[in-house]
This record gives sequence, C-alpha cells and structure tokens, in this order.
Amino acid sequence: MKFGIFDSVDLGAGGAGDVLAGRLRFAAEAECLGVDHYHVTEHHGTPLSVCPSPNLLLAALSQRTERMRLGALVNVLPAHDVFRLAEEVAVLDQLTGGRLDLGVGSGVSPYELGIFGVEAGQAKAIYAEALEALTGALSTGRMRHEGRLLRSYDAELSVLPVQRPHPPLWYASSNTATAEWAGRNGVNFVGRWNGGSGAEAVRAYWEAWHAAGARGPRPCVGIAATVVIAPSREQALDVFGRAYGVFFERLTRLWHHHGDYRPDRAFDPGRLLVSGGALVGTAESVREEMVHQAEASGVNYFELALYFGDQTFDEAAHTLRAVMEQIAPALRARD
Repeated sequence: MKFGIFDSVDLGAGGAGDVLAGRLRFAAEAECLGVDHYHVTEHHGTPLSVCPSPNLLLAALSQRTERMRLGALVNVLPAHDVFRLAEEVAVLDQLTGGRLDLGVGSGVSPYELGIFGVEAGQAKAIYAEALEALTGALSTGRMRHEGRLLRSYDAELSVLPVQRPHPPLWYASSNTATAEWAGRNGVNFVGRWNGGSGAEAVRAYWEAWHAAGARGPRPCVGIAATVVIAPSREQALDVFGRAYGVFFERLTRLWHHHGDYRPDRAFDPGRLLVSGGALVGTAESVREEMVHQAEASGVNYFELALYFGDQTFDEAAHTLRAVMEQIAPALRARD
C-alpha cells in the first residue's frame, strides 16, 4: 500500500507567495514521514491554483526532496505545445533523478480550455494526439508527428528523461471504460470511492491488466479522498467546514462566472462526507473507513488531499502526521 498527496495549490487566506512557501515546507515534511508520491494539478485563470504551471513547482520540489516521487496529476495536454512539454518533462525527470510521475489528461473545465482556444468538444481528440506525440518523442528522442489537430513536428529533443522509455503515466478518472484502457496499458490510475461504486472501476482495471499479460511492475491503482483529522470529530468537522468552504469557492468561481453550476453537486461538502469522498474525524475513525475502502475495492494506493482552503500549516500537518503514523501502518500491514 502506497500513499500520495494531491494538491491543487489553491489560494488560501494568504497571498500566493505564502501558499507556495507553505507547500514547499509541507512537501518536505511529507517526505520525512514516508509519503510515496506528491502530485500537484494544473488550472488556469482561477484561484483554484496559484501555480498554473505545475512543472514550476515540481522543479522547486525536485531540489527539496530526495526520495518521494513527484508529478502533475494531471498535465492538461490540450493546453500545451506538446514539443515544449516533452522538453520540460525530460528536464524534470533529470532534476528529480528519475522520480517523475507523468500525469496526463484532457482537462475538465471548458472555460480553462477556452483560454487556449480549445473547444471542449475537441479536447479528448487533441489529448489523444498529443499523448501519442509526447510519448513517442520521449521514447525516441525525436518528435516526428504528422499533425491532425496539432501542428506537425520534426525536431530532436536536446535532453532525454532518466526513466526509459518515459516516466510512468498516471491518469485520474472514475469511468470504468477509462479504467479498462488504463489497465490494458499499465497506466497508474486514481479514481474516487463514490459510495462504493468506484470499486467497479478498480475491478475493471485489474481484469484488463491481467488480460493484457500483467507486464512490468504492478501499477498504482488508487482512491482519491479529502482528509481532515483532529483530536475529536467535532474539531475535524469545524476545520473541514471552514477550509473546504474556501476551497469550494475557489473551485467553482470560474464556472459560476459563466453562469455554470454543474460542479456544485459533485463537490458539495455534505455529499462528499456521505459518499466517503471526504474522510473527516479522528485518526481511528478515518483509519477504519480507509481500511474498509481498501478491502472492498482492491486498491494498493491512496491519493489524499490534506492541505486546502484556509487551513493553517499546523492543521494540515496534524492530518499528515496522523495518516502516516497511525493509519498507514495498519494499511501496509495488510500487504
């Protein structure tokens, strides 16, 4: 059982500089406590992220960590020039000494994609073409690509990644069909519990992985959750309610600016608590729920959002320490 942190690097109560400094400190603490992966995300034109280019933060983290794997979950491929992204990925893998996770996706916000002139209806097709060009260039050292929705390329990379043929791919979704694709291709996969329905996607993943021959090292297949731990459930709920309220405003602001309220239900705090997407309480109660989710789904990985909204460093660090010192040992003992 492995553990990762998912971080939107959203604008909290302080300024952007305060947020970034806090995350650098938090990531260093996470490594000391035995966290296996630290993943940041990519958002544009919204206070949901004060680091719109996740690779900038990953470069800084590469020099403040030594063991923990780092990556974006995900790089929004339609928002990038794919050749430049290939160069950045290769440099990051060199900076981390081969510790880079390469998360890829098509993007979920039509308004963020629109900033780059990408129509939401074309995003998945652009993503698929970009992924082909990206992995081909990292594998061979040259991007030879006949553009369909992208431009054409024929250029050599000046640097190659440490990990060959390229850093391991990661994908986030709760869709069963996507889980099957990820399993067939050995792509690391993170979904959501969703009241237990996420276990179906995990089963689909492992079935596809075994059917494809179970090649290479066993991938990480996990569940994402927001976690707050405090000495009492009441205290934990107070912290969660306050901090998640700030995070929810950041998450929905660009959507609401366009009169679009579709994300509200999916990310409603009450719904997350009921569905098991938010685990809030004492270390004992959260441990019980995480053990239940692991046993019911067959995952070998948890991706946890621990630092969000207007939480103080100490509040987030308390949850981090509780997870790694009181919960992780119980889950790893099951292996």
